[in-house]
Amino acid sequence: MFACCVEESDAQVVVMIDHVEGMDLQQMEERKAGKVEERTVRNENYFAGLARSRPVAPAEKAVEPEPPKKEQQMDEPEKEHEQELQDRVAVGAGVAVREIAEATHSKRQTKLPTVLKALAKIKLVDANGLALTCFAFSTWMFFAFLCNVDEVGGKNNGVFYMGDMLSWGVSMGLLISGIVQGLNGDHLGFTSYVFHAPILGTIGRNFKLAVSLGPDAAPFHLIGFFCYAAAWFNCIFTVMAFRTAKMFGVLYASVGMMFLLVGLNFEKMLSDAEDAADKTGDYIAGASCLVVSLQCCYLI
Repeated sequence: MFACCVEESDAQVVVMIDHVEGMDLQQMEERKAGKVEERTVRNENYFAGLARSRPVAPAEKAVEPEPPKKEQQMDEPEKEHEQELQDRVAVGAGVAVREIAEATHSKRQTKLPTVLKALAKIKLVDANGLALTCFAFSTWMFFAFLCNVDEVGGKNNGVFYMGDMLSWGVSMGLLISGIVQGLNGDHLGFTSYVFHAPILGTIGRNFKLAVSLGPDAAPFHLIGFFCYAAAWFNCIFTVMAFRTAKMFGVLYASVGMMFLLVGLNFEKMLSDAEDAADKTGDYIAGASCLVVSLQCCYLI
C-alpha cells in the first residue's frame, strides 16, 4: 500500500510539475492575483464581523459651521473706513509716545534746583500762672490792709508799700501775661489781663498820692466809680470764661464782686461815713479780697 501511495503522489507531483511547466508567465500572474483578491475579500469579511459584534457608539453631535466673521461681512467701503480709523489711532498713539519720550528725556537732562525752606516755630509758655500769682499776692495785701491784720492799717501802717506794689509789680506782671496770652490766641486772657493791669496800676498811684498828701487827701469817691466799671467788665469776662472753663468763670465772678464791694467801701457806703472808727466796710471789702486770693492760689 505504501508503495502505491508513493507512486500515486509521485504521479501527482509529476502531473503538477508538467502543468506548471505548461503555464506561461501571464497565467501565473493572473493566478496569483486571484489568490490575493480572495484573501482580501476574506479579510474584509473578518473585520466586518468584528465590527458587528462590538457595541455601537453614540453618534457625535454635528459641528455647526462658525458664522462668518464681521470682517468677512464688511463691504469694501467699510473696510477702507475701518482701516483709516486704525491708521489715525496708530498715528496719534505714535505722536503721544514720542512727546512723552521727549518730555522724559528733557526732564532727565534738566537738573531741578533743590529748594530748602527754613521753618521757625516759636512756642510760647502759658502765662495764666503769672497772672494768677499777680492777682493772688495783690489781693492778699489788700485783705491784710483792710482787715488790719497785725495792725498794718494802724500803728504798723503799710499803705505806702501798696502804691509801688500795684503800680509796678501787679501792673507789669498782668501786662506781660496779657501779651503772651494774646500771642497764644487766648482772647479772654489777653483782654482781661491787659485791662486789669492799668486799673490796679492806677489805684496804686492814687494810694501813693493819698499817702503823700496826708490829711489833705480828697475822698476816694471817684475811684469808687472806677471800681464799678471794673466790676461790670468782669461780669462780661465771667460769661466768656464759663464757655471755656468753669473755674475761671467762678474766679471772674468773684473778682467782679470784689471790685463792687471795694468801690462801695471807697464811697463809705458800707459803713457809717460820720463815724471814722466804723470799719465794717473795710472788713467786708477785705473778706472779698481774701476769697479772690484763695481762689488764685488754688488755680495756680
